[in-house]
Amino acid sequence: MKISLNWLTDYVNVSAMPAGELADVLTRIGLCCESIDETDTDIVLDLEVTSNRPDCLGHIGVAREIAAALSLELKLSDLSAVPVCATGVEKLTGVEVLDPDLCPRYTARVVRGVKVGPSPSWMVERLEAVGLRSINNVVDVTNYVLMEFGQPLHAFDQKRLAEGRIIVRRGRPGEQIVSIDETRCTLTDEMLIIADAEKPVAIAGIMGGLESEVGDDTTDILIESAQFDPLTVRKAARSLSLMSESSYRFERGVDPVAVEAASLRACQLLIRIAGGELASGLIDVWAKPYESPEVTLRTERCRRLLGVDIDDAVQAEILVRLGLEAKLSDGEILCRIPSWRADLPREIDLIEEVARLHGYDKIPLCDEVTHPVVGDASGERLRREVRDVLAAAGFDEAITYTFTDDAESALFGFATGLHVDAKVRRTNNMLRPTLLGSLLRACKTNQDVGNEDVNLYELAAVFPPVVPVMSGVEGSRVERQGETGDLPDEYTALGMVTQHDLPQLRGALEAVIKRLAPTAKIEIIPVPVAGLADGESASVHIAGQTVGFIGMVSQEVLDYYGLERPYAAAMVNFEILLGFAVTERSYTPLPKFPAVGRDLSLVVDEGITWGQLSGAIDSTDQPERESLQYVGTYRGKQVPDGKKSVTVSLTYRSDAGTLRGEQVDDMVAQVVASLGKQLGAELRS
Repeated sequence: MKISLNWLTDYVNVSAMPAGELADVLTRIGLCCESIDETDTDIVLDLEVTSNRPDCLGHIGVAREIAAALSLELKLSDLSAVPVCATGVEKLTGVEVLDPDLCPRYTARVVRGVKVGPSPSWMVERLEAVGLRSINNVVDVTNYVLMEFGQPLHAFDQKRLAEGRIIVRRGRPGEQIVSIDETRCTLTDEMLIIADAEKPVAIAGIMGGLESEVGDDTTDILIESAQFDPLTVRKAARSLSLMSESSYRFERGVDPVAVEAASLRACQLLIRIAGGELASGLIDVWAKPYESPEVTLRTERCRRLLGVDIDDAVQAEILVRLGLEAKLSDGEILCRIPSWRADLPREIDLIEEVARLHGYDKIPLCDEVTHPVVGDASGERLRREVRDVLAAAGFDEAITYTFTDDAESALFGFATGLHVDAKVRRTNNMLRPTLLGSLLRACKTNQDVGNEDVNLYELAAVFPPVVPVMSGVEGSRVERQGETGDLPDEYTALGMVTQHDLPQLRGALEAVIKRLAPTAKIEIIPVPVAGLADGESASVHIAGQTVGFIGMVSQEVLDYYGLERPYAAAMVNFEILLGFAVTERSYTPLPKFPAVGRDLSLVVDEGITWGQLSGAIDSTDQPERESLQYVGTYRGKQVPDGKKSVTVSLTYRSDAGTLRGEQVDDMVAQVVASLGKQLGAELRS
């Protein structure tokens, strides 16, 4: 933001202050001066203005800050004596706002009988000092007020407006307008436009149209001064690749109250340098007039937070200098926030203002900083262990967006969810109920750039409206709305997707669970799961409690994301998983005696699952049995129809001494007998 020192002195008396000293003052209060440029007639300060301070995107706003910092008087132009004619503005034009959410305030004034021509030298010099070239006296006035108030204006040739009136509405798909820089713009219904009775004449907050621009033959001017929705302006400007000084300010927000004063100031200047007469009155379509919010500052909290003993009266005086109506009573300062300071909604913001004006350099420095040394929180340590296990299994961590949309959520069984305010985010505005959509979108990105062998995981929050999707699992869709006041069932989840087959994904998931809970009993129970293929999905249980699901992604979901290869996916509730975690590990000495292994090929019915088989083996009490592992399944000539051969590996070890072969044979015989009794299993010959 370039500030002319000559221009600035109109509002605050800093003419006797060296430019370097003024730059230091501005830097200390948060408006960093990046450079000082001297010309023959002026000095220009280039300030860095943060996005939360749109009030400083004009000379008046910067002058207000200087006046507050140096306890100087702020002088503003007298707008009370602007002459008006007998004709009322309502007889000359009209304004209709069809979408007040996108245009909270729109004002219009009409000046008739102007003579378009060159601007006076003083105005040209000031505009050129801040980087704007002179066009003509009418356009220069709007630019002058822009750089004075920080309020963008637009001047229409009223005679070029169909029926001489304004309609503020959304664009229609395919509708076009040629902007004043001769760019042909195709509009959408997500863009806000200014139209006359027939056609678009401007893109709201960005740029006017070529057909209604002021020309040499213009005599009647309609002055627009308005407030537009920042998000709508930003999206339209980027969609059309059409940036302007106006869009820069509207994207950050303008002072809704100053809209009227800026309009009157423009008319005052216009009559002064271009002649004409101002129609009496103002057309003002204001959806909801501004009401100053009140914020309370506790003076003791301010002192405690800043570490500086600032007297109550000094704190109040600082806030008054900033234009806040501050009233001190019993250790509290009640502040009424002015319309130009929308960045002060909380007490902490007021404390920052006190620190800023009192001086950051007055906050004492300590010789040392005490920081208690504490161990890692168990949850974070366990997260690191999960990351280590998955990295060893060949998975890469993904960090994806938290937002999704209704169509994507419906793929995974969620018909509803929590949406953010449409004013903040108009599309993809649902907080995701599952991680799978985000991960599959990342898979599509990798596919598009030719990356193969994609294995991704993410540890992040999900926001389902109910307990996680697992149709067919009792209790999996318990409504939580009554308990949480319509808030989602937020929790941290672990999501995994892989191009490898389902057994490898299951192995990686079980490795994670076993790393956290070595003694946990894991069960995989086939059930239908939304978004996963029929017959290839299951719920994951630990100690009888449902923690997640696993399976192959359905073809419908693959087609939705445009994925050309099959994917396996899993998601578990990480917070439930942490409840089973063993945070303290016990030390076990290295074994002194060797292990003895036995492989058994067991013929069982086709319907027998690994869970049933391993459960039956575990039910045989054998303290010396160290481990049980699945080896493989065989179906062929040596196995009768309706049967399958499952090979398992048993490992035995004793702490008392080396096991003899006869002892191991006896224990294996016990297992075989138990399996025969429980499952009808037989040893394959």
